[in-house]
Amino acid sequence: MVSAEYLSKIRFAVRRGAGNAQVDSELTDLIEQARADLIAKGVNSIIANDEGNVLVLGAVRCFCRWQFGINGDDAERNQQAYLDIADQIRKKRN
Repeated sequence: MVSAEYLSKIRFAVRRGAGNAQVDSELTDLIEQARADLIAKGVNSIIANDEGNVLVLGAVRCFCRWQFGINGDDAERNQQAYLDIADQIRKKRN
């Protein structure tokens, strides 16, 4: 489950305003996809779903920026940042 506050943070990260149900639905799917990917990379599921964990929030922001259609150099930077943060979280041994 994705809280409204968390969704709002991610919406801001991809520079979208409130009020578009389709955007919110896509972002919610991307948040859940990011969490599932973190778990697949070895992050404890409790940590991956912790909306208060700033490292996880950073990873999810990068993932969503990468996947939400930001092209060019930004996409590559966000992908690499996501992978780096995910690895950092995983190495903390949850």
